[in-house]
Amino acid sequence: MGNLEPSDWIAIAALIVSILSAVFAWVASSKANKLSRENTNIQHGLIELELRQAIEGSKSKINDVGIIMAPLKAKSNKGTISDEDKETLSIYDKNLDAAIQTMLNTYDDACSKYLDDKVDRVRFKKNYHIEIRNLLERQELKEYFDPLTSRYKPILKVYDEWNNQER
Repeated sequence: MGNLEPSDWIAIAALIVSILSAVFAWVASSKANKLSRENTNIQHGLIELELRQAIEGSKSKINDVGIIMAPLKAKSNKGTISDEDKETLSIYDKNLDAAIQTMLNTYDDACSKYLDDKVDRVRFKKNYHIEIRNLLERQELKEYFDPLTSRYKPILKVYDEWNNQER
């Protein structure tokens, strides 16, 4: 080792610095990737929380309208409903339809985020598989899910992805 020229020492030092720089860059890149994954998970979690709150809020609105309508529906079924109550029931029917469409829009938005990979797809399927299947299979909601005319294509696409056995 004593026969090394000063230029050899400079080359060895440059090699050591290069190796240390590469190690430092690799460590920094690994930490940045880990931080990026953590941020993505946090972002997905916030989006999922927001979606869940919106869905639950829209379901609650439907329940509220249904509770208000119940006495009028009972009168109507018995044939003891007044003209005034018929008009009120008609207004509540329109409110119920609007609430249902709001709920379906919320599910549609959630399914769009799933299809665009803006949520954790595995967790989303676990949380919503049964709910979305129930939505599409409920007889009273069939009118909203005609494959040709439905405005809720993302819901239909997710349902098909999860339930089409031929895939």
